[in-house]
Order: sequence, then C-alpha cells, then structure tokens
Amino acid sequence: MASTTETIRIGPADHGRRMTLEEYLDAEAIEGYRYELARGVLEVTNVPGEDHGVIVWGLLQAVGRYDIDHPGMIYRAGGAGEFQLVMPGLVSGRNPDIAVTLRNTPRTVRGRRLPTLVMEVVSRGKQSRERDHRTKREEYLAHGVLENWIVDPKERRILVLIRDGDTWVERPFAEGRIAEGLVLPGLRIDVAGLLALTVDGEDEGGEEAGDAPGP
Repeated sequence: MASTTETIRIGPADHGRRMTLEEYLDAEAIEGYRYELARGVLEVTNVPGEDHGVIVWGLLQAVGRYDIDHPGMIYRAGGAGEFQLVMPGLVSGRNPDIAVTLRNTPRTVRGRRLPTLVMEVVSRGKQSRERDHRTKREEYLAHGVLENWIVDPKERRILVLIRDGDTWVERPFAEGRIAEGLVLPGLRIDVAGLLALTVDGEDEGGEEAGDAPGP
C-alpha cells in the first residue's frame, strides 16, 4: 500500500522526536548515524566504535564458520544494515547488530523471513545499556525471536536469552566459559576470546548523537 505520509528528513537533532511507524519507515535519514524507533520515539545514536565493531565481526565469523560446518540450517545472517525488525503493536523498529534467519522460515506479509536469533553488543553509557538489557529484550520477545544474545564488554559476559513461552530463560556466561544456545546447536563462543578482540575496552560509539562524539 502506498504511503500517505509526507517524507520526513531526519538527523541527530531529531533524537527524541515522536513519530509514527509509517513516518519512520518512510523517512530520509542523514547518513553517519544509526536510527531506531522505540515505542514511537526516534532514537538517533552515533555509529558504534571500533571495539563494538570487532566484536560484531567476531560473532559474524563464528556464525559463518557454523554455516560451513552445518550446511542447510542458516538461510541468511547479517548485521544492522541487513535486518529491520518492525513491530507495529509497539510502534518500534529495530536493527539488531546481528540477526540469523533459519531455512524453511515462512515469509511474512511483507515478504520477509523473520530472524530466529538476534545478537546485540552493548555500548557504553547508561541509555545504551538500558536499551539493550531491558527495552530491546522486551521488544524481541514480543516480536517472536526465539533467542537473544547480549554481549556485554563492561560486565565481561554473554547473556543468552532463550524463549520459554512468553518469557526469557537467562543463561549467563562469564569469561572462562563457552557461550552456547539452542537455536544453532553446536555454535560455541569463547567469551574471553571474543572480548579479547577489543582494542582498549572503551567503545566511543553507540551513545545518543547529541551526547557523544560523532563517528
């Protein structure tokens, strides 16, 4: 159905702006920032920094190796630029750091296969931590995601959330342990090895665009 809403141009000054889901999906965004809609409120954040990026890359490499060793399970996987989770009931739109869609997953009315597994890498800052540890986990549960990995460099652990009906079962994995879930049996990630990829433990990105240095 064609949009009846005038296209809006958004940028860092629009952080905190109230928008409908249709306005968000149709918006023209200024490049160089990340945009998500949270319960009808636009969140504009700086592009995550290098530490965040190398952890995401390490996770993508692990998923890629898994696909080679277990052919036929994964339909596709990718980062925030390849997946957008639209939640009309919550008026939210999210772009997880990593999402994995399994083969034989049915298409939605939008013609897309929804991810079964998502992963988020927590950036520094109170609002970023609140977003990944509370808000997004609630939204992903409502969206039907079966498994949600939260990689937290500050806490030096990976929290694996596994769906059990309408709630998450938490499996925390600290340094010295191997993180694993149920969606991809055999996907095992060494927590210490993954976190050792970071440059200095401080990620300069992920903060609200008006509160942190630009990309």
